[in-house]
Amino acid sequence: MDWQQQIIFVSPFFYPELISTGKANQHLAEAFVAEGHGVTVVCSHPLYPAWLPARSEAELAGVKILRGGAWMSYPRAMPLRRLVLEAWFACYAVRRVWRSRKQVDVLVSVLPPSLFAFFLHCLLPSRVRRVAVIHDLQGVLAAQKQSLPRRAIIRLIHAVESRAFRAQDVCIFFSGDMARVAQDSYRLDPARIAVQYPFITLSGKRAAGSALQASAQRLVAMFPPEMLHVVYSGALGYKQNSQQLVAFMQAAAQRHPNVQFHVLSGGPFFQELRARYEALAGPRVHFHPLVEERDLAELYARSAVQVIPQAEGTEVAALPSKLPNLLAAGVHLLAICREDSEVGRLVRQAGTGTLVEEWERELFLARLDVALEIARREPASVRRARVEPLLEQFSATNMVRLVIGEGTVSQTTRTSQREIESISPTIQTGTQR
Repeated sequence: MDWQQQIIFVSPFFYPELISTGKANQHLAEAFVAEGHGVTVVCSHPLYPAWLPARSEAELAGVKILRGGAWMSYPRAMPLRRLVLEAWFACYAVRRVWRSRKQVDVLVSVLPPSLFAFFLHCLLPSRVRRVAVIHDLQGVLAAQKQSLPRRAIIRLIHAVESRAFRAQDVCIFFSGDMARVAQDSYRLDPARIAVQYPFITLSGKRAAGSALQASAQRLVAMFPPEMLHVVYSGALGYKQNSQQLVAFMQAAAQRHPNVQFHVLSGGPFFQELRARYEALAGPRVHFHPLVEERDLAELYARSAVQVIPQAEGTEVAALPSKLPNLLAAGVHLLAICREDSEVGRLVRQAGTGTLVEEWERELFLARLDVALEIARREPASVRRARVEPLLEQFSATNMVRLVIGEGTVSQTTRTSQREIESISPTIQTGTQR
């Protein structure tokens, strides 16, 4: 078969990885295949959320998957984990891509980690189109905590990201805020910057909660249908202000004994929080592993409210890749973020959420009361209908066209910025703050 383009896709996180980055990467690779491109993925064996690699031979139709790192052992401290991941994966990616350098047309690097992207730039022929898809800005996130050792780490991260970003023909950022900050911080050429929101990975039918009508209802025991459920599902770390998040949810569980509160995650930090709160008497937060992708639609359908937390100072550096799926599913969102952040603007534009503008417990509890009332009286189908006109912003097809170079990057960037800046500050029906 003659492929339109031969694409090498590089990221540690890929199918069947449970982390949202892995799921997003999987669906982007599948979108390339659907457009008739040849795809080779260089990745790690699944390692999240426990940071313990689990050897996998899982395959995807039309995708050649090259996995490594099954032998890796990650330190307990998060900065050291990240350092180890950067180092071994850069070495592995260089070795794998070197062997295919004469056959590749487009190299797609999903960042972070970022070190490998600069080395791959150095070894590839100049004819190869180099594209970075950037999920978050590690240098900005790391700068939120200041100490003498941390300042050295921040300088190192900034240097790595700067070289990785500058080596690309185009950098595609998941939000306009990220693009603006990166352009200023790393002095990037505006003509090489594009903005594309994370894309919807659930089909319209699945997003509508059809899993509840299917014979297999795998989450019914976890989420009793007679109760309302408030859910956080995803990574637990600094970006989520995890300790305060769970403390807020525990206070809410005691305030609302007829509502169940759930945290779905994994890893050492998750286990520490689980041990602390599961020992409490009375109403408490329930802890579960992350669900498989086949169960995401059911999870969303059983969630009255999904919490989207962004730690103070991190809003400009990351946009949750699960947000489009949650919007498409019509879940009412409780977003802890600044009103003028990109998540805040999107939630207000969609009219499907409640904003908590500060990390303050009483404010969280008050806004949760509002969110629960809306969830009780407004069906998810109403929210899905409200969001429908906005879903084109979350298209994998748009990402594919940017990657392979169809259209101009500068026009895409200006369009995205204009859409963002045109969001009305008026709170739409169903959205409260």
